Amino acid sequence: MEMKNKLNWSVIEMPQLIDASQLYEEPPWERGRFIYKGRGEVLVDRVESQVSGSFARYNHPKFKEAHYEIMRFIEDYIGERLYPTYYYDRFYFKGQKLEIHSDRGACEVSISINISHNLDYDWPIMFQKPDGSFISCITKPGDGVLYSGIDIPHWRDPMKGNKDSYYHQIFFHYVRRNGHFVEHAYDRGG
Repeated sequence: MEMKNKLNWSVIEMPQLIDASQLYEEPPWERGRFIYKGRGEVLVDRVESQVSGSFARYNHPKFKEAHYEIMRFIEDYIGERLYPTYYYDRFYFKGQKLEIHSDRGACEVSISINISHNLDYDWPIMFQKPDGSFISCITKPGDGVLYSGIDIPHWRDPMKGNKDSYYHQIFFHYVRRNGHFVEHAYDRGG
């Protein structure tokens, strides 16, 4: 992939970015948000506020190494140095949707990666580009979408399926080392 030093990108599809089998997990029976603070401290909120009824984890230790590996790849791809902020994985279930939103400052450079799903149809993530046009991105396990989380509104329509349907996504977030959001480096906000 060749890009380097193109500062005006907004949404870039990245097929076969990772071997998703290395991050695969069975869908959990639990619901809510789990915030990993470090040193064995986990805060539990039984309601995940952004997508009610989902299962989500903030900075789960399993994904820490991948967070840094993906950062190095993105740095090389866009030709800019980054700081890591945080990562967040979520299991979506039937009927859940992601409301249209833009992200907070810690998400200046974001990538959403499909880890696994058992859907029998494509469930896109939608983006509204700066020119007002819309882009629908369909990812298979291991595929990612790189986007400017703070500038690009994004969402997902309600997921179809049955009681066993799921979709596991992980979001890795970064800020530019020489950017306006550097204070969010190594975010611990949860």
